[in-house]
Amino acid sequence: MKLNKVKLKNFRGYSKETEILIEDLNVLIGRNDVGKSSILEALDIFFNGKPDKNDLSIDHDNSQVEITCIFNDIPESLILDDTVKTSLKDEFLLNKEGNLEIKKKFPISRTGSVSEESVIICEHPDNPKLEDLLSKKRTTLKLFFEELKIDDKGVNRTKSKEIRKAIRQHFYEDEIQTETKEIKIDGKLDNEDNKKKIWTNLKKYLPLFSLFFVDKPLNDQDSDIQDPMKEIIKEVLKRDEIQPLLDTLKNAVQDASTAMADETIEKLNELDSELAETLKSNFPKEPTWNSIFKLTLEDNRGVPLNKRGSGMRRLVLLSFFRAQIEKRRTANAPNIIYALEEPETSQHPDFQIMIVNALKELSETENAQVLFTTHNSNLAKEISKSSLRYIYKDEQGENQVENGTNDDGTDNENIIDRIIETLGALPDPKNKVQCLIFVEGENDINGLINYSKLLNAHDSEILNLENNEKIAFIPTGGSQLKYYIEKKYLDGLIQAQVHIYDSDVAYYIQSIKDLNAEGNPNKVGYNTSKLELENFLHPDAINECYKELNIPIEITEVLDREDVPKKVAKAVHNTNGDTEWEKMHPDKAKLAEKQKKKLSKAKRQLNNLAIEKMTIERLKERDGFDEIKDWLNKIKTFLN
Repeated sequence: MKLNKVKLKNFRGYSKETEILIEDLNVLIGRNDVGKSSILEALDIFFNGKPDKNDLSIDHDNSQVEITCIFNDIPESLILDDTVKTSLKDEFLLNKEGNLEIKKKFPISRTGSVSEESVIICEHPDNPKLEDLLSKKRTTLKLFFEELKIDDKGVNRTKSKEIRKAIRQHFYEDEIQTETKEIKIDGKLDNEDNKKKIWTNLKKYLPLFSLFFVDKPLNDQDSDIQDPMKEIIKEVLKRDEIQPLLDTLKNAVQDASTAMADETIEKLNELDSELAETLKSNFPKEPTWNSIFKLTLEDNRGVPLNKRGSGMRRLVLLSFFRAQIEKRRTANAPNIIYALEEPETSQHPDFQIMIVNALKELSETENAQVLFTTHNSNLAKEISKSSLRYIYKDEQGENQVENGTNDDGTDNENIIDRIIETLGALPDPKNKVQCLIFVEGENDINGLINYSKLLNAHDSEILNLENNEKIAFIPTGGSQLKYYIEKKYLDGLIQAQVHIYDSDVAYYIQSIKDLNAEGNPNKVGYNTSKLELENFLHPDAINECYKELNIPIEITEVLDREDVPKKVAKAVHNTNGDTEWEKMHPDKAKLAEKQKKKLSKAKRQLNNLAIEKMTIERLKERDGFDEIKDWLNKIKTFLN
């Protein structure tokens, strides 16, 4: 289950309901104190806590904070109130779009006390006699079933979901008619209300949410370095193999405790029978396991890490994210949302790029989403437009959120200009960049850098692009290419331009022809002789790469005009997956989304780990040595 949207109302600067789209990677960018952190902290409240009276917007309309989360990628089946699986669709708990929409309401009294209730906004049967159907436990359901005199032929009355289904069908001759309703699932519900059990089980399927403050002041009780250790405990406790053990322990403790409590009531009955009749044992809350287990890091002298320098603490945080990437490549980890507050604050630029790249890579792993805030417009250029969320205040002082893409999926071309206009762009004070290298995307950047390292290690006269301050990469993938070539947006700069694109798209080939036809000595373009940059890889390098990731695949050959990332992604899926490539999801849009994510992951692995397994001999065998050497030598001619 993944977070798809969040809606805020009456929360700090978000007085009117504001919707924020959430994808795998989300970068909230804007001025200081404009409402970026409020989004992260609202999510932390939704998943982990409760607001205080000061979180209520000054311009509120009803003294009630509302935080709504909408989830997609819903499990096809899940356990709710039985040991038998059902589905949210069959229980009419999905909204019009087929997603799970949960709203948490926090009324705040005049004295400042905060209460809480949760509702599911869903398309529910419109018959009023079915409004409290989910509230009924199995015994009560059976009584209702009998009162309605429903024919029980074919109905398994030991399964609550089948009884509910039969009761719903009893009230409708044909298709069940629905209307949008709010179904209360938490907050002042009677202990006998079955929805309490449904909500308890449903929460197990929601993602974990982890909020980190990189530059937060540290002390023994509250430190950001403790956060990764806490999140390790939270994530381990939610693993599939751990949950049954916790349930067994919980049931054993509850059974033994209930027995002792009942014995106490029996003895009380001997003294005061009227009082004893009013009492019963009850566990009002589920156990909070993560408060029981403590995990810390300390050196061999016993000095805790929160007493060490900030640089070391940040290295641990970066290492935590990198470890998550490694783990999620091979493990069936629970869904988790990582949120990070301004990673660039007071940090060396190298660390900024390292942690941003780690977060980007983490967002591409299975079952992970990433959000981070920044007020640095320079970081925006490292992120695809689809991941950008620009936060600003309109003329009326209301918080607004603008997406990097439009409603129809096309790029919001103005967002970068608006960000730079608002925040400014930091110039390079030494103006070291002498050549701009235009490529399609981040994977091509990594591929070129890694190939240049390989060739440079073979011949030191060949240019090494890694950490070279004289060159800068500009991704031009998708619709951006025409703006750089046709409109010549960067021609006013003094830097030379080298464009290197794949030859898998006719438009890329024509663009290079048009660019070279200009006859500008400071601009040159290349198309790969093979279909894509990944076609230069040797099959042995690909196999060794995935063997190191504990994913055994066998690529016997790489052809010049085949889609190598797709070939590898399908091979990896066939090794790890339990469904066919074309049958990962019945919905075509969801299927395309899943395939796209696997392709993206394959491209990243191929342009990083697989190239590390390449040798000069393997590159020459794939006829790529001379071609890549020519590109690098041309770039070198533009450098002083």
